[in-house]
Amino acid sequence: MKSLLTTLFLALTSTLVLAKAVDEKHVFLHGKVFEVNPYSEEIEATAKSVQVVVYQDEEIYVAFYSDKAGNYEFNLPIGHLYKVRFGGTEYVNKILQIDTRDVPARKNGNDLDIDMGLFKPVDGGDFSMLNEPYVIVFWDKEYNRLVPDLAYTDDKAYELDKVFRRIRKSKKDGH
Repeated sequence: MKSLLTTLFLALTSTLVLAKAVDEKHVFLHGKVFEVNPYSEEIEATAKSVQVVVYQDEEIYVAFYSDKAGNYEFNLPIGHLYKVRFGGTEYVNKILQIDTRDVPARKNGNDLDIDMGLFKPVDGGDFSMLNEPYVIVFWDKEYNRLVPDLAYTDDKAYELDKVFRRIRKSKKDGH
């Protein structure tokens, strides 16, 4: 069985791919939202109709819901810093930060496919670390594409896993 750390990390970053073209002035952001059960440490199912709020340069830009299959998609104009908040009131929110300020205009546009694993609130859990971005994506000039900061996400996933280990230990100890 995969550890929660691995499951959350893979659910968030494994599908980061550049494939689908949009236009030269946008990043096509899309993916799927999954529900993760922290106790079974497995992805349970797709999360249906999850709220997604996009902030452009710290201002609300747009809000929408994933579809009934957990899919979401949106075009982001390049040249801005975005924070995308997944979850709404039903889930513990996670933030994806995308820095498009250095993204060059490209004839075929830019594509960003990111799946997000969410979980419902858990009693006794301090998830304040999720008030900061869980995943950070930036333009890498060497690779000439948008890439996630894998070390940063790995650290965040490790912090989250420690919280879940404390919760599980507390439940075993009868607290």
